[in-house]
Order: sequence, then structure tokens, then C-alpha cells
Amino acid sequence: MFDLLRSFFRKWLARKAPLELSYSKISAYRFCPWKYKLLYHDGRRVPPNPHISLGQSVHKALEEFHKREGKTLDELLEAYDKVWVNEGFQNPQQTQHFYEKGEKMLRQYIDWFHLRKSEVVAVEREFRFPVGTRILRGMIDRIDRLPDDTYEVIDYKTHAEMWEQSRIDSDLQLTLYSIGCRQLMKAEPSLLSYFFLAHNKVVTTARSSVQYREAIAEFESVAEKIEAGSFPPDVSKCPRCDFKSTCAYSSDKAPKGNGKSKL
Repeated sequence: MFDLLRSFFRKWLARKAPLELSYSKISAYRFCPWKYKLLYHDGRRVPPNPHISLGQSVHKALEEFHKREGKTLDELLEAYDKVWVNEGFQNPQQTQHFYEKGEKMLRQYIDWFHLRKSEVVAVEREFRFPVGTRILRGMIDRIDRLPDDTYEVIDYKTHAEMWEQSRIDSDLQLTLYSIGCRQLMKAEPSLLSYFFLAHNKVVTTARSSVQYREAIAEFESVAEKIEAGSFPPDVSKCPRCDFKSTCAYSSDKAPKGNGKSKL
């Protein structure tokens, strides 16, 4: 009975409120529309794992450190220890291994931070504004004011993969965050950067007006499909999906259909 009431309440809210999309939601739909449905309509949660916990811990440590205007490595490591997310680890040895990986990232980070000439003006700053009848929202890890009084958007990445410049130059997340920064700071950022903490490397890019238009068009395209209740499973993504062991479409017993939902 509780599940039925919860489902009804979600449907009622969806009809009453404008659709809100973030980069995470758009990314989930682009990866697999059925995964989007599982996450954001059915309320499924991605099971915790070491990589997720490490990412959350490092992000929270940097947020705490900068909000308190910290300066030293001891302050940063103290914040890290305080916010450590101890979920999804198989044993104490694995926990220690990932904790030390994060500590190494932060030790390298503080050296980079001390060399910066910029001013941190926003940390974990949310943007939310209407795009037509819908809402675009997001959370920017950090915005710096540069010496020339322009802004730089910085997003932290803790995964081991190092992206090519070409991927970063066309990345949708940074485009949407640039739009968000423009709304928050009333100025277009001159630099957009990913800090790959596992590699201690910052990769910087910029965006054109054409890319802004393309990003909004993609936002609207995904929104239209979600509002139409179109959630076809993309079974080619099953091997890389967080729900591969529980989703019906990832097995030979998958129900037939196109994923069309009446939600």
C-alpha cells in the first residue's frame, strides 16, 4: 500500500511541477532511458561502492576546507577525516586503500592550491533557472575569480580515467555549468576546468555561443522525451550499468516492450 501511495504522489507532483533537469539526470537518460526511470521515477538508489564513497569524501573535504577558508594541509586532512564516507567497502583493508588514495589526492591538491593566484568565490554553489517551461539546475564545485576579474569554473574528478582534451572541449557538463555560472555571477566564465585529482592535472577549455545553443537544444530534447514517458532500455549499456544485476532488461528473462511508460 505504501508503495502505491508513493507512486501516486510522485505522479501527482510530476503533473503539478515543471520538469527539473540537472546534468546528472540528462546524463542518466542519455546513458539509458530506462536507468533514468529506475533512478528518478522509481526511486532506486545506486548501491554504494568504494569509488562513489571516495569521490563523495574528497568533494566534501574540499567543500569543508574552502568554506572555512582553510590554508594548510592539516586543515584539509582534518576535514577529510571528518567527512569520510565509510560505505560500500568489502573489508578494512580496502577501506584503508581508498582512504590513502584520497589522502594522496589532497596532499597533491594543497600544493597546487598554494600556487594559485585566484580567489575562491563560490563552493558547491547551486544554480536553478527556467528554460522555457522547464527548470535547469546544477551544483558547481567551485568558482574562482581570476586576477583579470574574470571567472573560472572548476569541477573535481576523482576517477582514475584521464580524459582527452577533445572530450573536455565538447563536454556537456561544463557547458551547462558555464551557463549556470553566467546566471550566478552575471558574467560568462573565461575558463572551464576539470581537475583530475588522481592525476594532479587540470585541463582547461572554453565554450562558444554555438555550444551554448546546442546544450540547451539537448536539454530540451531530453526533457521532451521524459515528459512523453519514453524510457526505452539501451541494452548495449548493461555491462556498465549500476543496475545490471537487478534490472529485468539485463537478463534473458527481460520482458518485451519498448519501455514506454504512462508516468
